[in-house]
Order: sequence, then C-alpha cells, then structure tokens
Amino acid sequence: MMIKTNDIDIFLLNEELLSIFQELVRQFDKNKEQIHFNLINTFDNNTSLITVLDPITLENIINKKISLDNHIFIIGNISNEIKKKLDDEYVNYESIKTPINIFYLVEKCKNLIKQQNDFSSEVITYKKFKYSFHLNTIYTKDNSLYLTDKENEIFQYLIENKDNSLNKKKLLSKVWNYADGIDTHTLETHIYTLRKKIQKKLNLVDLICHEEAGYFINKNLL
Repeated sequence: MMIKTNDIDIFLLNEELLSIFQELVRQFDKNKEQIHFNLINTFDNNTSLITVLDPITLENIINKKISLDNHIFIIGNISNEIKKKLDDEYVNYESIKTPINIFYLVEKCKNLIKQQNDFSSEVITYKKFKYSFHLNTIYTKDNSLYLTDKENEIFQYLIENKDNSLNKKKLLSKVWNYADGIDTHTLETHIYTLRKKIQKKLNLVDLICHEEAGYFINKNLL
C-alpha cells in the first residue's frame, strides 16, 4: 500500500489540541491547500505520510500494539518509558513541546511531503514488493514497512548484490565499517529483527535468506 503523500492523520484525545487542529483543518480546506489534514477517531493501518498524536493517544496505541510506521509527531512531553518503547519499535518520531507552534509543525509536514514526492519516482518495483532506499520503505500492495537507517543500509546492500550471498564480514565492512564495539552478533540481531518485521508486517516469508555462504535476497520474490 503506497502512502498518500499529501495526507496527514490527526488523532487526538486532548480536547484543547483537538480544537486547535479543527481550526487548522478548516483553514486548509478553505484555502484549498495541497496538504490534507484528516481528523480521525480510529487508527488502523497507516495510510498517511504523517500522523499527529498527543501523549495519551500515543500510549493507548502502543498498549494496543498498533503498528506505527509512518512519520509521527507527538504534541507534548512523553515519559521515558514510552520513549523507550518507541525507540525499541524503531518508530520515526519527533516530540514537539507545548505550547505548540502550529506554523513550525506545518513547515515540518511540508518538508516531509516534499521529500516524499521528490523521491517517489525512484521507488523500484519487484515482483512481490516495491522499495525506496531514500524513503527507507518497503511496500506491498497491502502495507508498508519503514526501516531504520541500519536496516535500510543492510537491505539496500543485499538488493544491490541480489545475485550473490554476502558473508558477515562483507556486511560488517559495508554497513558499519568495522566500527569499534560492532561484532557479528550485532549484525545477526539486526537481520533477525528485519526478517521478523518483514514477515509480520508485509507477509513476505524468507525475503532475506541465510545459508553457510552468507545472506541473500530470495530471487523468487524479485
């Protein structure tokens, strides 16, 4: 499912913030802006590029184990516990302090949309999925998965060498440049997590395969 590049979902339980965004939506509709702000009260699969949340809504979503794979703006302070959960789930997020500067947020949204549109032409289509290195995203017809920077580098390198198996030494050299403290266990953990996310979110089983010679992309899915 390709993300709607001009859509921003707003899901807020905070009444004061909700009233601010209701006015913002009215103004954008009135001025026929290209950005589409959607006030929503249910949260399913990500269909927008950006989601705006308050900390209470965010905590509810995390507790319900709903995936958050698009760009998340959180209006207000978040606890260290919630921040750790966000970091563990590799969510691309930014916390914006209150009182909110609505113009700052709109500019951030516009920049993200421009970036998405600029790179949309370089999305590569394969048999079972699409992939954009610049957008850190793998797409299928039903869903999309945002990758961390390291996951993205690993996946791109595997795609670029789809005709070969890459051993751990090559992957460590390419992605980490043999940085201090980085060992094969770190690589194995990243690839294990990436394979698990791809299978769970995109239903692509064994997209990344492993054999004695190393890791490689399953050509049957290309």
